[in-house]
Amino acid sequence: MKIRLAHFARSHYPLLLSFFLPIFLMGGYFISQEMFPFGKSSLLTVDLGQQYIDFFSYFRRTLLSNPSGFFYSFSKEVGGNMIGEWAYYLMSPFNLFLLLFPEKNLAAGVMLITLLKYGCAGLSFGYFLKKMRTQSGLTIVTFATSYAMMGWFVANQLNLLWLDATIFLPLIVLQLHRFLSGKRSWPYIVLLAIMLIDNYYMAYMICLFLILYFIWFVFSTKRNLKQIFSLSIHFVVNSLVAVALSMIVLLPTISSLLSSKGQYTQNSVSFKFEYNALKMLSKFIIGSFNFQQMPSGYPNLFIGSIFVIGFILYFIDSKISLRERILAFLISIFLVLSLCFEPLDLLWHGWQFPVWYPYRFSYIISFWMFLLASRTLKNFVAIRPWKIWLSFLLYAGIIAYSFINAKKFSYVTNETLIFTSVFVALSLIVLATALNSKYNKIKIFLLFLISVVEISMNAYISLGNLSYLTQKDYATPTKALIKDSNYLNNLKDSAFRTGQTYSRTKNDGLANNLNTGSYFSSALEKSIPDFYGMIGNPDGDNYVTYSNGTIISDAFLNMKYFITPIDSSLLKNGQPLASLAEKPDLSRYKAVKQNKLTQIYKNNNALGYAYLASNQLKNLQVFYDNPIEYQTEWLNKTLGNKNTKYFESQNFNEVVFQNIEQSTKLTNTVFKKKDFAKSAQIVFKFTPTTNDSYYLTLGSAFDSDNVSLYLNNQQLKQYGTFRHTVVVNIANHSKGQEIVLTARFKKSSLWLNNFVLYRMNNSLVQNKITSIKKHSVNLKQVSSRKLSGTYTATSNHLLATTIPYSSGWTVRVDGKKVPTFKIQNTFLAANVAKGKHSITLTFTPPLFLVGTVITLIGIIMLSFIIILERRKKR
Repeated sequence: MKIRLAHFARSHYPLLLSFFLPIFLMGGYFISQEMFPFGKSSLLTVDLGQQYIDFFSYFRRTLLSNPSGFFYSFSKEVGGNMIGEWAYYLMSPFNLFLLLFPEKNLAAGVMLITLLKYGCAGLSFGYFLKKMRTQSGLTIVTFATSYAMMGWFVANQLNLLWLDATIFLPLIVLQLHRFLSGKRSWPYIVLLAIMLIDNYYMAYMICLFLILYFIWFVFSTKRNLKQIFSLSIHFVVNSLVAVALSMIVLLPTISSLLSSKGQYTQNSVSFKFEYNALKMLSKFIIGSFNFQQMPSGYPNLFIGSIFVIGFILYFIDSKISLRERILAFLISIFLVLSLCFEPLDLLWHGWQFPVWYPYRFSYIISFWMFLLASRTLKNFVAIRPWKIWLSFLLYAGIIAYSFINAKKFSYVTNETLIFTSVFVALSLIVLATALNSKYNKIKIFLLFLISVVEISMNAYISLGNLSYLTQKDYATPTKALIKDSNYLNNLKDSAFRTGQTYSRTKNDGLANNLNTGSYFSSALEKSIPDFYGMIGNPDGDNYVTYSNGTIISDAFLNMKYFITPIDSSLLKNGQPLASLAEKPDLSRYKAVKQNKLTQIYKNNNALGYAYLASNQLKNLQVFYDNPIEYQTEWLNKTLGNKNTKYFESQNFNEVVFQNIEQSTKLTNTVFKKKDFAKSAQIVFKFTPTTNDSYYLTLGSAFDSDNVSLYLNNQQLKQYGTFRHTVVVNIANHSKGQEIVLTARFKKSSLWLNNFVLYRMNNSLVQNKITSIKKHSVNLKQVSSRKLSGTYTATSNHLLATTIPYSSGWTVRVDGKKVPTFKIQNTFLAANVAKGKHSITLTFTPPLFLVGTVITLIGIIMLSFIIILERRKKR
């Protein structure tokens, strides 16, 4: 046994090292930075800490206890189709390792997966080089380690869902090359299908590159039209079979995308360069990544000096056919233009500009550079002096340009320029050295050492430019949320939602099995943020936050429970949970449970997921920036009323201007500083005359970049991004108590757009909600995709829900299917007859069954291809 293992290690050491060396290098860095479980820090940063970790929690719960959650979840804002989320975020096979870790220790699982992906990327590229026979021995390890730790991989380490693309890309290209060369085609089909299921977004980019690679392969050597046509047919058919195999996930995902990301597709394209293309040269400098590069930066292209030199040398290598080099040059030009010319940039991103993390496809360009370098740097043979000098001049130009323009690049420093220069010089010197075969191993080892040190230094400097969430910052709120969730999910109650006045992220609900009404996802349906904007809650293209509810919206949206942090004065060590919003209205709800850090309240006004309404609700208009009017109309049209008013605008008792030009009009007035050099603020004072709810509407100008707001000398708890007018609850049961609101200017002026104080008539609203509840719909949640219950109607009614409309929902009354339609441009509804009836709502993702049939056809076609190829081989 030992002999066999020793033989295996000797014969496969390049691949073993290609896997373990990146893990060792990055693992060592993580340990040195005390990343959990080796210290108090963690790998959680930006989207990994604010979004993906919550999806991983949802992944665990779905697989371990709630399989129907694969199709639908009410933890997705107010409810939504989940197949699109799975296809984008969660289909990586690496995620199965998360099942080994408890919820509070998921950060350790993230580290394990991250290290495994580093190792598998190295192994994948090493295997590619070995089978392509362009490198052997230690040179495979040199290439593979640099590929696994290239600039794109390091910069997107936090985007775990994308990293699989760098693992599958070499394998797919290898199998494409092999089947075009007359070998079996089914491995190509299977690998491409797996990648399409793993992450359709990255797979789309790979598919574009496969077209380029096919062109390069076919036209690099002379072939007649018959041969070209035959290869083209095989390429297209095999690729379509791979697509067919993935349709069980891909087709319902496409349906989901049409209502989410598809709504933001660019309708017009500007034929312009996005920046001076020379600027991307700075990304070949060590450490060319920092936080500023995330929202809007340049392509991450760092691959190490040896391989940039190899890429340059490829085009002047006379041992490679001129035809191949010309084609490679044209493809390279196309790829470079893709990194700076807007139409091509949009093409690679599916005709949508990325929100953060620009030029996400640049891993394709890095792979291409490695591929061409491997064609000419075969076992690092000696390079002729004139080629070395040419490479030196070109690289010197890169360094000189970066040095001259260093002030334009926040990541370029004198130190990183010196480091880059040293590694380039060492690489050129060793590459130029001619040694006989007896000593050539020394040269190979030196280049291996130079490459590994250089790529490691780039990774360490780049990652050192970021800040990370501590394990405590993740575990403490997670532990509190788990306690709250356990209590609420053990209640024998009808289906309900739970509001938050504290949060760790917008996906707390998804992570902890709570239907919070908040969500953050790239696949968010456009109708949801549109609706949130109308009711006065924070919204964006890919997020919503239910933090600004009123008594009315709390009732309609079935916010039956609220979880809130206990006052910090009651805790010995202070309150570690971050408050999300002001919610004085909680004084009207019933306290039902207190945990160590949180309090849970019950809202008896919650109407459930469905309620009986007047047909007038079908006519509720869609309009923005007047949430008070929208909620008034929602309640009135539900009841069939016309002009009942529930809110009354209020005047402030006193307004104090400090270093501000005064005006008697407040709302929609622009106030300017008198002395720009001094601070300025406006103080608004009022004393409630009743114990009713008081709300303040704030327009988009109250963005945190423009003003800081304080309520009674404490910073106003409010989500900082304003896209539409929001409603802020600032008083309840405060009769006779002075309320002071202070607006401190951050700029020279402030526009008080939609700045209005309202008092709600609570008793009137309560009476109206009570009358709706008399004819309520009693629904129980059978599973994530099924609700059932009963209703009693005194006449023909509209069955209104706060479940987002989808053609995937089927409504049955007494077992008979009834037609459904959309109301409020958002929600599912149906017409129902009077009397007492049973009702069932069931969800099946649109096109899922069609996709399943196409996948079955794909399996049959794949089986047929395998049988034919085996017969041909015999």
